[in-house]
Amino acid sequence: MNNQITRIFIDIVIFCAFIFTSIYIYQVYGEDIKGWFTQEERIVMFVQNLAVSVTVADDVEERRMGLSHTESLEDLEGKLFVFDAEGYHRMWMKDMRFPIDMIFINNELEIVDIVENVLPETYPLTFTSSDPARFVLETNAFFAKTFKVKEGQHVIIPPRYLPGDLQENLQE
Repeated sequence: MNNQITRIFIDIVIFCAFIFTSIYIYQVYGEDIKGWFTQEERIVMFVQNLAVSVTVADDVEERRMGLSHTESLEDLEGKLFVFDAEGYHRMWMKDMRFPIDMIFINNELEIVDIVENVLPETYPLTFTSSDPARFVLETNAFFAKTFKVKEGQHVIIPPRYLPGDLQENLQE
């Protein structure tokens, strides 16, 4: 009987140690663990000669979510929004936690407008470009200023992430 109580006590201690270890690991590495499971693919695009690691939002739901609920971005990270057609696409700061720059890019992969240091508090205002755009690159605030990104500069997006009509233009 005494041996059975000792085994139960050891099982309870091991179980509690497992629970507390799991909680600790989640607290320390929770965001990384979520990243492993969501596996949002990253690609590298170029703004002039600057390599920027981005995730791509190329459908309605991904574009609606954008960077909402994202805790932060590294210096050379961003989110690339790919739209079905060139136009005046409206961007907002719903559920954003940090300020960003919005870099609007047209079908010719040229920067047509930059809206800098957009604060989360601006929601529900929307932001759009002065000229039609097909893509929007969202980065940390002051990205454009820090890296001297300007209107008229060209970007390179890997061809497989370009909409079909632009891929066809590359082959001509």
